[in-house]
Amino acid sequence: MRRHRIVAIAVFIFFQAAAVMAYEFNPGISLSLSEEYNDNIFLGHSDRKSDFITYVSPGVYLSLRSAGGSEFRVDYSPSFNYYASQSGQNNTSHNASARGSFILSEKTNLRISDAFILSKELRDLRTLTDFGPIRSRTEVRVNTLRGDISHKLGGHFSLLLGGSYIDTEFKYPGFNDFKAYSGTAGLGYRINERSSVSANAGYAKYDYNLSNDADTQDYTLALTHRITPTLTLGVTGGAALTKIEHAGKWSTNFSGGIELRQQIERGRAVLSLRQLVEPGLEEGRPLRTRMAGLRLTGSLTELWTVSLSSSYNTYKSINTPDTDADMVILSAELTYNIRRWAGLALSYSYVDYNDRRSRTGDYYDNRAALTLRVHYDKRQMQTQSDQERLSGP
Repeated sequence: MRRHRIVAIAVFIFFQAAAVMAYEFNPGISLSLSEEYNDNIFLGHSDRKSDFITYVSPGVYLSLRSAGGSEFRVDYSPSFNYYASQSGQNNTSHNASARGSFILSEKTNLRISDAFILSKELRDLRTLTDFGPIRSRTEVRVNTLRGDISHKLGGHFSLLLGGSYIDTEFKYPGFNDFKAYSGTAGLGYRINERSSVSANAGYAKYDYNLSNDADTQDYTLALTHRITPTLTLGVTGGAALTKIEHAGKWSTNFSGGIELRQQIERGRAVLSLRQLVEPGLEEGRPLRTRMAGLRLTGSLTELWTVSLSSSYNTYKSINTPDTDADMVILSAELTYNIRRWAGLALSYSYVDYNDRRSRTGDYYDNRAALTLRVHYDKRQMQTQSDQERLSGP
């Protein structure tokens, strides 16, 4: 019911903003067929179980776009998952999202998003960023609602206000369900066409079901500078103050990082370093997370694209000794674009989780998959029709 209200409010805002202008309605369908080999489907330390998994994921989506630039989109894709040897693990996952970008005036923009995942599949759970490490394979429902509004104050100043609500629930007892509420505010100043700075403040409340609640305050300064036409530097730094209910004192940690974005001839390279405080999906307590990562994406030819990424992450619980771990993640994907509406991808990922408190919690996992993806929508049909008409008989 909550999701229906969110979507209804977003559609109402869209139509109010687009009431006097034309808009484009674009429905579409998609299908993903994937065969994966996973050598550790339960993320076990010693009793490793491997299997071949078939994923069948149909999808539907629709978007509304106004002539003024506002857009609203809804996606839904279930996934039917079949295990070759462990048939008792067969299940159905659900992924849904709604997101909108609305130009309310020349100075004011609004963005909202609502993402929903119900799954126990590693390929779904590992898309949840800023939640902490995945240490076990269990079904979880995660609903994330975010929104922000930006307003140009005049001159070179701008104001950004945002908020989010996160609701998680595990299927099996023993895991720590939690809700997280947060709000942010930032004041930005554009120095020139190449540089901008901002001052930001945020507050988050973590409401855990089985453990002590926590509060986090975040205060940072940020600088973005375009060093060259193709190289951009982003730097953020400040303090995150975290309080665990039973501890009765605040813990201060650095919050921020560095990001370098380099546009290359046919792609992009991104190098990032960061530290932040996150709620901890499985831990049920706030974590201090550090990450160093490198991502390369690009086109080899008109038909072939490649993506490579690597990261090293550390996780440590705040004010308690419960979690002290690190994780290495490597992934690669090579895609052959059969048509504009179809692609065939060969992918590989490796995860190595090291629990420094208990070696029995360590695991490593290799996954390799071959995936066929197709999608078709009204806009593609119109483009194809126009091309056929121009080509003539």
